Amino acid sequence: MATVFEKIDGNDSIFSGTEYVHDSLLFNYIESARFTDKFDLYSDHRNSVILIPHTGNRVWIWTSSAIKTDTVRLIDICRFLMNTGIKRPEIYLKHEVSDNFSDLYAVASADFGYVVKDELSLAALIYEGGELPEHHEGESIIHIDKNNEEHVRLVTDFYKACRDEFHWYDNFDAKVKNYLDMQLYAYVKNGEMLANAVIGGHTDDYIRLKSIAVLKDERKKGIGYQMCCYIVNRILSCSKKPVLYTHEKNAAAMGLFKKTGFRLYDKIYLIKTDDID
Repeated sequence: MATVFEKIDGNDSIFSGTEYVHDSLLFNYIESARFTDKFDLYSDHRNSVILIPHTGNRVWIWTSSAIKTDTVRLIDICRFLMNTGIKRPEIYLKHEVSDNFSDLYAVASADFGYVVKDELSLAALIYEGGELPEHHEGESIIHIDKNNEEHVRLVTDFYKACRDEFHWYDNFDAKVKNYLDMQLYAYVKNGEMLANAVIGGHTDDYIRLKSIAVLKDERKKGIGYQMCCYIVNRILSCSKKPVLYTHEKNAAAMGLFKKTGFRLYDKIYLIKTDDID
């Protein structure tokens, strides 16, 4: 079926548009994806950019405000997503277009045997403070090197301890390797990793803090805050601004990032689909 969307390499006029440039809601994810091979980018060259993953089912959509109530163009996006063949997609998009798009996608999904289960999912947070205090007594924070056997042990042991919490019962080695391939920083004490942080999504102005994880027994001891302070300072030292996305309903994460100096900038809507029973 013909589509108004074409695969692009990022050199598209929409990226230089004023609304896109000044819309920080999805800028970091889309901008960083332009320089990786993990997503394919598609655009109508006017109002929409869609990121289709090489693997998995997580789709990101950026749309200009001009089409938030434009049924025809929103249906074009629905049709395009259906043609990708992604099984049970998870679609992230702006909150301002979510109501209209969600209704249309629910109707379209029914024809493909899906039911839509949607929820307001992510908060987009931007750091606006200065350098933060760091305290490292009896511990160290290191940059993980996947070619260092001791570092590999630290990462493997950490995720073994978190395996039940993360529900990692299958493909454990592959998931550990995935983390080793990321820009991973570890909080180490007495030869054990107690926490880690992942950064990624470099753009001209921003670096994304992707996650902070702390061992269950080590929580509420200030380790997550120390880790966050360290990473924020590293990003600031690059003359860039930290940005992150986190689940709005995760009170612990929202509290940590607020304490560190992040503020809520906007919200991202998540549309989930599942098979009809």
